[in-house]
Amino acid sequence: MATKEEAPTPGRKKIVIGVCAMKRKATSKPMREIMAKIIEYYGDWLEFIVFPEDVIMNEPVEQWPLCDCLISFHATDFPLTKAIEYERLRRPYVINDLHRQYDLLDRRKVFRTLARAGIEHPRHGVLIRNPETGEEGELVDNGDTLEVNGMVFTKPFVEKSVSAEDHNIYIYYPSSVGGGSQRLFRKINNRSSYYSPISTVRQDGSYIYEDFIPADGTDVKVYAVGPYYAHAEARKAPGLDGK
Repeated sequence: MATKEEAPTPGRKKIVIGVCAMKRKATSKPMREIMAKIIEYYGDWLEFIVFPEDVIMNEPVEQWPLCDCLISFHATDFPLTKAIEYERLRRPYVINDLHRQYDLLDRRKVFRTLARAGIEHPRHGVLIRNPETGEEGELVDNGDTLEVNGMVFTKPFVEKSVSAEDHNIYIYYPSSVGGGSQRLFRKINNRSSYYSPISTVRQDGSYIYEDFIPADGTDVKVYAVGPYYAHAEARKAPGLDGK
């Protein structure tokens, strides 16, 4: 790849990077900073096109902008199927695998992927409730312990929907510290959780139950970019006080 000091061949066409994502993601501060940094170093070689959200949602993929390289990722309401159709039609170089993004929408598949890669992850049990098939997992709530299909979890434990689209995650506390639960949700203004006195787990839907891992009030997010680079950032844990 060219360095900042190198000059492109005269008349050479720039490589066009297409960003195909919902507007709130494609124009977010982190994305703008990433694009600015790349242009700072490789602006003679590269240029960005941000696909307009109206085009993504309402136009056929044949009408989407052309690009040599595609950055596209799922978010709420994003038509991932259309993005895959575009990839098949135009064959750009794809930065992040579109098909594998379906796996990210199912927390069970995420855990299986981690297990296959030998990456440590919390002990967990899956409870499936499916009215269409009549499937009903076995759940026994004994107050400070929960039995999920024979696996026993002692409070504190975490309850997450099987669907990663559902950001309503509950942490249940033992009676020795007052019981109740901390209810996490997608951040609204300056809050990302609140405390509830309710100690019983949810009685409808399909959930994953995990051992709670104490982190001294700090969460660490790690973004893996290929096999050789990772970016990590620390933040106050959303379950701490919700602020």
